[in-house]
This record gives sequence, structure tokens and C-alpha cells, in this order.
Amino acid sequence: MPIKRSKSQEQPTMLSIEDQDFISNEMSVSLASVSSKLSEHALLPYRDRLESAISFFICSIRAQNKAGYLFDGNSFQFSPAQVEINNYSSQLSEDLAGTDALPVLESLRYSFSLFARNGLHELFTCQENIDWHPKVILTKELKPNDIGELPSQVTLYRGTDITEHLSSSYGQSWTTCKEIAYLFAFTHYVDQPSFEFGSRVILKTKIPKEHAYFSKQFGEFEVVIDVGKITDVEVV
Repeated sequence: MPIKRSKSQEQPTMLSIEDQDFISNEMSVSLASVSSKLSEHALLPYRDRLESAISFFICSIRAQNKAGYLFDGNSFQFSPAQVEINNYSSQLSEDLAGTDALPVLESLRYSFSLFARNGLHELFTCQENIDWHPKVILTKELKPNDIGELPSQVTLYRGTDITEHLSSSYGQSWTTCKEIAYLFAFTHYVDQPSFEFGSRVILKTKIPKEHAYFSKQFGEFEVVIDVGKITDVEVV
């Protein structure tokens, strides 16, 4: 059954078609995740300013790319677009101080700044998962990666809420390390208002490595997969 949305959730976006295309195709960000957030009742009075900020961020990144900016992994300096994004956000933050829009602006600033520095790889690998951030959905292989080091059939784990399993609506990020999945299930999000210990679970699945979009086998031992290729999942 389709979800019925209130009128406050159906506010049309001010973003241009070009900006929407940039968000979806260049950044691999779910427009629905952004629109849903900006349509929250508490944010409606600030939506136009937040969308104007998004348009400015995109314009800065486009100008940077047109100027031939190349990422230098050995430099700690901000890219030209990052400087503009941070300055714009700093000025707007003064107007939004004390409102529900301020943390949303900061999340948008952070995400677009990451993308401005080193594209989708930086945005995806450095994204935050605790507070709200634009949702990145990979649809193709993200390089560099170490997918080649994975076995042909990969055993994966994911720490999450049981509702994800009951709805078969799985996230893309899994891990080859069961202990890491345990931390995501029972430790990392314990301070979040929606956290309920009794509903947290560790999921397990197996998938051919050709269905992996990204792998980093150190740290969190993350493997990002095409969730459409998931078949059997069990709670462990």
C-alpha cells in the first residue's frame, strides 16, 4: 500500500532540473532523502534558504571543475569550492541560529564539501551515519577499492534494526567482520532516540563478489553491494 503523505510533505522543490540531475547522477545522492527531510514540518519555513544553499554549493563545484581543479591527496588545503561552501554556510548559519534548520545546513555543508574535495569517493567513504545526512546510493563500482582481494563468494554481516530484515529493505553497507557488525548493532547508535536494544540484530548473507560496488578490507572491513542481488539473509 503506498504511503499517504500530508500536504506539508508534498512541497515542490525549488531546485532546478540541472541541480537535481547533479545530485542524483554526479553525487549518487537520493533526491527522495533530501526532499523528505526538507519537507518536515519544522523545516518548511527554511526550505527555500536550504535549497538556495544547495544550488550555491553545486554552482561552486561546477565552477571549480570547469577551472580544472585536481585533487591533491598530499595537501590539507581546502579546494576552491570548499572555501566558498564553508563561507556561504557560515553566513547563513547566523540567520538560522537556534532553529531546526541549522543542523540540516551543517549536514548539507559537510556532504557537499566532501564531494567538492575529491568527488564521490570522498563523499561516500567519509559520510556520517549517526545524524541525518543526504543518503548516498551507489549504482556502480566505486574506485579505488580492494574488491579483487575478496573471495569469489563473500560472507557478509550487517548490524541493524530488525525492521530492516522484516521489510527486506536492506542497506548497501555490510562488513566481512562479524565483530564490526556487532558494534553497529549494539554500540554505535545507543545514544540515538530511536535505539531499542531488543530490536537490534546482526544479519548474515552471502553474495558473489561481482555484485560488490566497493570494498575496504581494513578498519570497518566494509563491502558495499547491489542489494537487488541479495537472496538469503539470516539473523545470527
